[in-house]
Amino acid sequence: MKQPVPEYRLTRRRGQRRIILRVEGDGQVKVSAPPNTATRTIDAFVVSKAAWIAERTALLAEMEPALVPGPQADALRAHMRSDVARLMPLWCARMGVETLPKVTIKIMKSRWGSCNAVRHTISLNLELARRGTDALEYVIVHELAHVFEQNHGPAFYALMDRHLPDWKQRRAHLNTLQR
Repeated sequence: MKQPVPEYRLTRRRGQRRIILRVEGDGQVKVSAPPNTATRTIDAFVVSKAAWIAERTALLAEMEPALVPGPQADALRAHMRSDVARLMPLWCARMGVETLPKVTIKIMKSRWGSCNAVRHTISLNLELARRGTDALEYVIVHELAHVFEQNHGPAFYALMDRHLPDWKQRRAHLNTLQR
């Protein structure tokens, strides 16, 4: 018996080379594909990922809803600011960052953090306040490593290994919690 195709929203993108599937925080399945990919090929791809889609949808249903501006976000921001105020100077000293970067904490959709080495600024996702100190510390070290290495090359990962040896486990745990 032929398996039914899970419902999805399709976007065709010029220049894209492969089919990409994601499950959004609201449970909606989105697929992007190269313009000339046959619909039956896309359907077959989605069917082949049906078990993963079901697993991901169930995981998302168990998670807290995404943060939105308001009293809860404000309370989390205040708590996170105190954690950052404690952790940032500690990690700057350990890693040899001479000047504390300016840190902004905001609701971010697709990243845990970002670093602008030229402006000496770091942005952190407010969602980290709900993920625990280990996750926040991992993202702080990751972004501080970008002060020295702007890309994710071997030198960047050598810095991560030297300063936070368990960073891979922290990242894996954090990414299982990602909405």
